[in-house]
Amino acid sequence: MANTNNATEKDRQIIRQSMSKLALQYFENCRVCPTMADIVKITTMLEDYTINGYSKDMVSKMEKLDEYIQETYFKKN
Repeated sequence: MANTNNATEKDRQIIRQSMSKLALQYFENCRVCPTMADIVKITTMLEDYTINGYSKDMVSKMEKLDEYIQETYFKKN
């Protein structure tokens, strides 16, 4: 599925569930206990990537989210 027009509501639900699991695994592997808002942020971004595919804008958004996660959860005191 590379186009939003082809993704049915059921497709979106399946994608969202899969990306939510991926987001949780990512945080778990990094030993991070994220906020619910951060789980939703990364799930939404991964869902968008899965449906719409690669773009420079998407990479920019992912880099900003990565930076936010690093600053929020891994900043040194």
